Amino acid sequence: MKRTNNNNWIFTISIILTAIILAFLSFIPINIDYIKPFVVYFDPTKLLSNLPLWIFINSIIALYSHSEKTATLNTTLFNIICFVSYCLFSKILTHAMPKEMFLTWIVFTLIWTIFSYLVWSANRQDTKGWILSTILLAILFSTCFTYTENTISSTTILNFLLYVFLVVILYKGTKETLIIVVLSILLAMILNKFQIQIIFTKSACIYFNSVLL
Repeated sequence: MKRTNNNNWIFTISIILTAIILAFLSFIPINIDYIKPFVVYFDPTKLLSNLPLWIFINSIIALYSHSEKTATLNTTLFNIICFVSYCLFSKILTHAMPKEMFLTWIVFTLIWTIFSYLVWSANRQDTKGWILSTILLAILFSTCFTYTENTISSTTILNFLLYVFLVVILYKGTKETLIIVVLSILLAMILNKFQIQIIFTKSACIYFNSVLL
């Protein structure tokens, strides 16, 4: 899953274009007739508030990067380009700047600048790969699902699919993957039970934003 040197530029350009497109999608008018039926499953205007999507995208970028260093550079580049593009589109189309998102996005970018260095190794077929895969899936699970002592439910169909896709990408064999999935769910629930807030979760981002502002 690692990129070769010959494809680095293509991969970087793809990251930049994807970031710009995602930022633009946030301003698509959802009251258009042929868009309305799909809003139930995917609302493009709420892209930047859908934390599981950004965790998933950053994970994919890191996993498919050429090395640990390029994983860090690529995810940082993606987050910066995406937010700068969003601010520019917001200023041009709505004549306003999303100031309330600045600190949250800065915190998220800084965290992934560090964490992506580790995420790159999640594809390894050894103990380190197992541990990192479990932690990564636990983080995504904690943002994709709501759960109590008796029930577990997905927040949206999109978020459920994001979790499934990441499980497939991190596949290490049927038995091994099943163990990793179970451990990731248990880890997420343990952290929730003891009220240990993972810095990547929605509540943590909202908390930092409210405190810093």
